[in-house]
Amino acid sequence: MKKIIQTVLAASLALSLTACGSNNSSDSSSTPAADGTSAGKVTLKLSTWQTDAKAQWSKIIPEFEKANPDIKVELDLLNEKGDSVASMQKLDLMAASDDQLDIIEMPYTNYSQRASIGLLEPLDSYIEKEGYKYGDEYLVDTHVDGKIFALPSSLQRWFVLLNKDMLDAAQLPVPQDWTWADFEDYAKKLTKGEGASKVYGAYLHNWPDLYNLQLKSKEIDNNFLKADGTSNAKEPLLASSLKMMKTMMYTDKTANPYEDIISQKLHYRTQFFNGAAAMVPIGDWMVAESGGTDAIPATFHAAFAPIPKLEGTAEHYSPMQPTYMGVAAKSKNKEAAYKFIRWYTTEGLEIGGRVFSGWAKSDSDKLTEKIVSTSKDPSKVDMESLKYTMKNTKPGQAPVPVPYVGEVEKAAIAEVELYLLDKQDIDKTIENTDKKITDVINSNKK
Repeated sequence: MKKIIQTVLAASLALSLTACGSNNSSDSSSTPAADGTSAGKVTLKLSTWQTDAKAQWSKIIPEFEKANPDIKVELDLLNEKGDSVASMQKLDLMAASDDQLDIIEMPYTNYSQRASIGLLEPLDSYIEKEGYKYGDEYLVDTHVDGKIFALPSSLQRWFVLLNKDMLDAAQLPVPQDWTWADFEDYAKKLTKGEGASKVYGAYLHNWPDLYNLQLKSKEIDNNFLKADGTSNAKEPLLASSLKMMKTMMYTDKTANPYEDIISQKLHYRTQFFNGAAAMVPIGDWMVAESGGTDAIPATFHAAFAPIPKLEGTAEHYSPMQPTYMGVAAKSKNKEAAYKFIRWYTTEGLEIGGRVFSGWAKSDSDKLTEKIVSTSKDPSKVDMESLKYTMKNTKPGQAPVPVPYVGEVEKAAIAEVELYLLDKQDIDKTIENTDKKITDVINSNKK
């Protein structure tokens, strides 16, 4: 059964949309002039959790307004700290109120839930009118229930971030064509010291994405759910990933123990930039930070390697995790809002130079150079390994997450932590995880 809060929100949203009157895309909030034309600019609200420091809206929005003098875009930052969870909670309240909503940006796991309850305007007719094929323009599929409700803006890829100075000291080359066995071997060779000053070969954060690291090396079915919506917990690579994680933490002692990560509230940024860990599997938002930031300057050179491939396979894959941008169903300026998101998800995002694009026609090398240039010290970034990694990482399939993906991850976390803290064995962990995920799936069926 669907969550009660979703039902309440859907009902509230329906009332809100009814109160707003016609959803005709030609509606405008501008005041009509005597001759029936619009007087003044159309003003759009861009509702997002991404701060200006991260997304560079102050650079991007003026460029759009310069090319479209009849449209003004106002940034509606949903949370000053850039907290996506708090932002989506505020967005839901806004959807059920009289607050203006025009352009909505959402994280990877929040899109389908809000598309399915009517928060977003279907974009199929706009795409058809413009006359392009969606698959020729964008790298990931955004269909929900057979319709496109958003376009992908930033597109997150995964890689391994490495301390190149430590690699050089250990006389290890920057990895290119490597496997998970090689990853474990590198971790052993890069681990040194004892106690508080110990340097671990790798840091494996307590995220669900790190529990299924080896699954990320698959082209398809690379998460807790398969593409067909069923549980993927019994895929042998999940058990293999967890065994690797536990071995590195407690047998080889090449990664921080799990209880330390939790009790000391360790963070991947500080572990890496403070020189406490030599390797971190992470997403490409870290490219812009790899040369350091004002908060954490870089004191060594950072290098990059593809997510290790599976034994016996030829390619390095990484799942693609996009950010979604759509038009609010209750917007009175849908045509103008679509115009912005179409522009932003193609050339606009690259103006900011902070994140990688979901646009199929993006110049990867040029964008990579621009993103690195925003680092505190670009000279600390090994461009050769970065460009190699971006070019030689193949996109794995990335189905739109189901609305209840958060419940699936919580179910997995509870069981995995019991295993990592030595409170149950791997067989029981996989059995329980599969059962709990299946229960979540069944409880959310219509």
